Amino acid sequence: MKLRKNLVTQVPECLTEPFSQARNVIVSTLFALVFLTAYTPFSDTSWFQLGTNSRFVGTVAFVGIGTFFLACSRVLMTYSVRRRRHFAMWAYLLWLFLEIVVIAAFHTYLSYFLVKATTYSLAYIFGKSLLITFIALAVPYTIIDLIIILQDTRRKLTLTKSDTVESDDEVLPAHTEIINLMDNNGNLKLSVKLDNLYYIKAEDNYINVYYQRNGSIASYMLRCKMKTIEDNCVDSSSLMRCHRSYIVNIKKVSVLHNEADGFIIDFEKVGLDSIPVSKTYSQKVLEAFNKK
Repeated sequence: MKLRKNLVTQVPECLTEPFSQARNVIVSTLFALVFLTAYTPFSDTSWFQLGTNSRFVGTVAFVGIGTFFLACSRVLMTYSVRRRRHFAMWAYLLWLFLEIVVIAAFHTYLSYFLVKATTYSLAYIFGKSLLITFIALAVPYTIIDLIIILQDTRRKLTLTKSDTVESDDEVLPAHTEIINLMDNNGNLKLSVKLDNLYYIKAEDNYINVYYQRNGSIASYMLRCKMKTIEDNCVDSSSLMRCHRSYIVNIKKVSVLHNEADGFIIDFEKVGLDSIPVSKTYSQKVLEAFNKK
């Protein structure tokens, strides 16, 4: 597998998945709750308290609204990533920092205008709130994201020994390029010679791989995300994305013709369906086809 350069600058997909986002919000909120409770007795500006006194209402409001804001923020982030397809790491980090700033500003508002816990200036309270909020959220953000990335890396790189691995049943000469496809749990499910692979089609949470086996076309379905295949298996000289639902082996394309709705791919093997090329990928596909 080749590590693509964009993995360095683009935020890993595992961090923006809904499950990862939900885990991040829940764990960060619990960590912040424990941290602020422990910190309050040592602060001259904090009013965070649990109990039955008048400041308890403000505490509940702060925690509840803060958690709701984080949840909405992460839903919006997930939506933005899906729409743009690419989300830079700097944008991800800036997004997290702005979450911290907004929550610190909300805490400042409650402290200065509603709770009126201190006589310090607004600027001083905001600075103190920003520092404490940064510690309370940046620490769990960092730890959780590192854990998610490590788990995802282990899932992608670990090939589980299994008797259910499918292959194209060919005896392979040395230096043959092999495409190993794993499911979402990191289990190796299909091993196929690149020269036998025609295309991969996304179908909801699954992919369907079309390849040649013993002279005829076979298909194999596994639970895997198309983005995972694109990030780990796509080579600009062979496999390439041509549509949000398709990855094709450009070496197997025999005809690329332009229709009213855009380019259409036909393969050299009879019986395979034609594959559409979306405008986003048309120029790249055309250049690759002309070079093959």
